Amino acid sequence: MAEAKAIAANKSHSEAERRRRKRINGHLATLRTLLPNTIKTDKASLLAEAVRSVRELKKTTSELGATTMSDDDNDNYDDHTTLMKKFMFPSESDELNISYCNNSMDSDGTLIVKASICCEDRPEIMMELRNALSTVQGKVVRAEMSTVGGRIKCLLWLQMLENGCKEGLLVQLRSALKVVMDKATFGPQNMGQDLLGNKRPRLLGGPMNYV
Repeated sequence: MAEAKAIAANKSHSEAERRRRKRINGHLATLRTLLPNTIKTDKASLLAEAVRSVRELKKTTSELGATTMSDDDNDNYDDHTTLMKKFMFPSESDELNISYCNNSMDSDGTLIVKASICCEDRPEIMMELRNALSTVQGKVVRAEMSTVGGRIKCLLWLQMLENGCKEGLLVQLRSALKVVMDKATFGPQNMGQDLLGNKRPRLLGGPMNYV
């Protein structure tokens, strides 16, 4: 009886070891496909490269975080050097933010406004943005856009014709862009997502914000 138990225990141990080795080999195979610089494919080299890549990714993430947390509100719309250093990633929630720029009056007396919109991406969204801006006579003087995973983020610097009421102008612009954002969120193609609990829109900032 004792011998039978020993044989069973040994068999169980061997099976567990076989599964462990199989799992490790699977992880190593995954690393070989994921790591960008896999000149050597032995176990030690793969693990060393994995550690190096993780450290590099952590450094990049920290740099991105430091960049996005920088004082964005002090940017002028024509500060090209600053803009080129910024990274834009669409958020998971719908967002709309509108604010004045520094030196919000251009040399010809037009108002400079910064608008940021983040929502679900779709083929017709560029045309809808153009139509929305035309309703408030907004002229794009600079734009940045990025799309990731079906989401889009647009950062626009606009020349607005002031008709004596800045606050009313920003309210009109916000309303026009909100229609575009809501259409992307609640359009027919996204009804299934809405029923399952789509991300709620977030309206950030307000007419009294300055950048």
